[in-house]
Amino acid sequence: MTGAVEGKEVRSSEWTSAWNRADGNGKSMRQDTESSAGLVRVQVADDLVVLTRDGRWAAGEAHYLYHEIFTHDDYLKDLPPLPPNAVVVDAGANIGLFALRIARACPEARLVAVEPVPSTCALLRLNLADVAAAAAAEQLRVLEVALGESSGRTVLTAYTHLSANSTGRPREKPASWVAAMRGAQPDQATADEMLSTSSVEVDVVRLSQVLPQHPTRIDLVKVDVEGAELEVLRGIDDQDWPRIAAVVVEVHDVDGRLEEVERLLTRHGFSCTRRVPAMMSPDLEHYIVTARANDVDHIGTTTAG
Repeated sequence: MTGAVEGKEVRSSEWTSAWNRADGNGKSMRQDTESSAGLVRVQVADDLVVLTRDGRWAAGEAHYLYHEIFTHDDYLKDLPPLPPNAVVVDAGANIGLFALRIARACPEARLVAVEPVPSTCALLRLNLADVAAAAAAEQLRVLEVALGESSGRTVLTAYTHLSANSTGRPREKPASWVAAMRGAQPDQATADEMLSTSSVEVDVVRLSQVLPQHPTRIDLVKVDVEGAELEVLRGIDDQDWPRIAAVVVEVHDVDGRLEEVERLLTRHGFSCTRRVPAMMSPDLEHYIVTARANDVDHIGTTTAG
């Protein structure tokens, strides 16, 4: 993958070392961290601190996610502003940066944040603690499950130090990304540590099982699930599609997956646009697909439920 810091392109072979070296203001990231009990507090912006694992790459990943979600606004930039009381489902919530983005933009939002890896979901809950404390009943739900076409169990490959890359399809990780990550480390042992993984068995539910039943309208479904995009979308019941105003999906285009995702969304009455994420190189074949319902004005009015 490629990375960027405050809009400055960082090529594949440099992004990890850039994480360890400096944030967007040229300061050492280590000066912006505070460790405690196996966790680290990372100041990703003047007004935002997040918790993540205490490790040599933790601050870098947190800064990367911040710039992807806040600086470049990759998930929201192709959509009109959401209403203050938007109903949003965050599938693949990781440690909570997108959920925090929604909470800041939409102070009365009703948010469902879904993250299957237990250790990552624990961080998600911690990072959303202030949001939860201020939220009304049922305004925030954090769910520790995977999403799929059908309910059951599955095994995920969880990256110890790069949680945003955890996946059910580790073989789909681009070889160029793996090579670049390894090449940015000083030796093989460090590279092995950076890319270390463990297997985690988790529950799987269908997306329709976690959609809020009230209000009727779902303003946004965001999906970033590291290869399981089609299965997640296929987990939406036919009767729920007309409730959804917009879908934003990060798609890794393997075996024609990008066109399959767009066909599925088009079939359900959405118009799609696609672009390469701001912090990724086109040769990685990752895309942000933004889909808006063609009859969005006729979807039920969002009301507090």
